[in-house]
Amino acid sequence: MSPTACADQALRELYERFPYPRAVDTLADVRDGRRQPNWNPRTSFATYFPQAEPREDLDVLVAGCGTNLAPIFAATMPNARVVGIDISGSSLELSRALAEREGLTNVEHHQLALEDVAELGRGFDYIACTGVLHHLADPVRGLAALGSMLADDGAMQIMVYARYGRHGIYMLQELCGLLGLEINEIDAAMAQRLLAHLPDGHPFRRVHPRGGPPISLEEVMDMVLNPRDVSYRVADVRALVDDAGLGFHRWLGNAEYRPQSTSLVAAGLGARAEALDPWAQAAASELCFGTLLKHNFVVTHHQRPSADALFEGDRILEAIPTLAAHLRVEQQGPMLTAKNDAHQVDVGITAPVAEMARALKACDGIRTVRQLVADGAIADAAGYRALYHADAVQLSCPVL
Repeated sequence: MSPTACADQALRELYERFPYPRAVDTLADVRDGRRQPNWNPRTSFATYFPQAEPREDLDVLVAGCGTNLAPIFAATMPNARVVGIDISGSSLELSRALAEREGLTNVEHHQLALEDVAELGRGFDYIACTGVLHHLADPVRGLAALGSMLADDGAMQIMVYARYGRHGIYMLQELCGLLGLEINEIDAAMAQRLLAHLPDGHPFRRVHPRGGPPISLEEVMDMVLNPRDVSYRVADVRALVDDAGLGFHRWLGNAEYRPQSTSLVAAGLGARAEALDPWAQAAASELCFGTLLKHNFVVTHHQRPSADALFEGDRILEAIPTLAAHLRVEQQGPMLTAKNDAHQVDVGITAPVAEMARALKACDGIRTVRQLVADGAIADAAGYRALYHADAVQLSCPVL
């Protein structure tokens, strides 16, 4: 058996024996709004479809749905038609059982490798593929396969591992390899105890600080005993999308890829960073933060313009701002800071209380930036551009 085939077999064995993530009994917190999937198309529709009027009757594919992600999407978007696929029969059994307990009739499941998604014989408006491509033998082929099922005006949410922030995890993967730990319950428990006893100074503690939630066996297996784990730098993300023949629309978490959010500005290097092209700016930001664990981004077909193109220059005047999901506003004295709880790093945008409050309260989903400037909600369009880049607002432009 070739090394690739061996890794494929080991990967299937891992997720059959340790269905991931740990199964949940109920989706009550999703149904009552206490928990929302980050960047889901119901609360962040404009993030994926800025040129369209909001709608919820989407055809949704969850590629690599695990034990609960397809039912979560189905519960979050009851008017959507959700399909979940996964290679793990054990995970799918748990996902089907959850959907049945919740009475969800808008979700179906198929045991199918991501690369074989064409066997479904249908297209999708929105595809979520988070935490899967980096486990494939050929991620480009996998992404291209998903792209072939994407509607012409559709959008994909993709998440792949980031290289630098996962340094501590890769150290532990190497350690577990040296110790000969394998995919079984006894070795998984040993690895679990190892993680619990790591010193505070170990780089892994940036991922799981001591005193945080317990690390389940399923997470241990997925994280440190996974037979195939590929990580990406910003440049690798660009190559992945380009090689799959698709278009890069935007990052999810704009602020994490803008040097204005980093210490480069305080160090007097802001002007040099801003002179870089957008991909180089994103790479500089990733290196400056050094802690990003994943890259979350939107992929479309080439005929759909990128978010940067949609809102460049005076085009932003015709955009309609709405408050971003997961927005959090903090006051410190006379200043307000707007942050997004979906960010991996603690970044935001700060302005005087009256100015920030006026700009955010004015986002009614009806008026354009041009109208809001004319109405005095903000001094000029640059203010809403800054709020958009900080992920405090989302922008849509259905008239363009």
